[in-house]
Amino acid sequence: MTAVPYLAGQAAPDCDRALRRSLAAMDEARRCAVLWFGEIHSRHLYRDLGYASINQYAGQALGFSKTRTGDFLQLARKLEALPRVRAAVADGSLGYTKAREIVSVATPATEERWLDAARRPRRELAAQVKRAKRAAQVDPGQSELLPAVPTVVAPAELPVRLTIELTPEQEARRTALVERLHKLGGVPCDRAELLLEALAALVEAKEDRTKAPRGARPPVQIHVHEEKDGTLTIATDAGPRPLGRADAARLRCDAVLVRPGRRNTATIAPRVRRKVLARDRHRCRAPGCGRTRFLEVHHVVPRERGGGNASENLVTLCGACHRLWHERGAGTGPPPW
Repeated sequence: MTAVPYLAGQAAPDCDRALRRSLAAMDEARRCAVLWFGEIHSRHLYRDLGYASINQYAGQALGFSKTRTGDFLQLARKLEALPRVRAAVADGSLGYTKAREIVSVATPATEERWLDAARRPRRELAAQVKRAKRAAQVDPGQSELLPAVPTVVAPAELPVRLTIELTPEQEARRTALVERLHKLGGVPCDRAELLLEALAALVEAKEDRTKAPRGARPPVQIHVHEEKDGTLTIATDAGPRPLGRADAARLRCDAVLVRPGRRNTATIAPRVRRKVLARDRHRCRAPGCGRTRFLEVHHVVPRERGGGNASENLVTLCGACHRLWHERGAGTGPPPW
């Protein structure tokens, strides 16, 4: 179904038919859009398009506002947790407007009943959803008690797995906070980065910030060992782990080299690094990011291709955006900033 082009001066019945048909076309377009958006989000396809997070992709490539991004993310995530509802949206038997209503109260155990309720007129469905929220004492501005869909990232190196058990109340609080962050446009690219951001914020709240501006120095120091074959390994609680190609390239961009019997040397002179961070206002320069933690300095033209340490060839990136740039092949195309 397509919208009816506007034509002034039509009779009342014709205007009514055109409006109803256009509204139906709008609902159909939104239904398809949220499914495509969910596909790009769940499969992390935004990374293939050059963006480190779904928020960056939505803001830069789609022109979404923070509020619209949050709405699309919220619906896409809930559809992933409700397979029957998602299937109904995908085959067209459930429209976008009604889907938004029932995902706010449905759970995997109750989604079939809510699909039955969705066959009624929208006004009746909305009233039933409102009664259900009131009965469950769920704040519509917060979060219903739906489990979050896990984010799976496939790094080049073997991952270190961390399992956390939450009570139902803790999970509800976590989900509500993440949704608020989505609406503010402040969610990092994956759960690992989100956890590190939260820990960094706690550390910063406790530290004396008069020593240096935020971002001028790393919040923690990571020691990486270079093997004889050139492989980089890092010590973890799970034992030594090799670093992937992208992370190794990041470190060679911006690190301090420690060699026995020799003076420590930085890949970028500290005064130059401080100058670049100050120039970029201690923010990641990747479009749509702007993160202020875990900042690194990247060589636009790699040194092995003739790029030097002049500030004009350096740019501030967060760790996630820096990793993505090296994953895609630094220097193979124009930088996005």
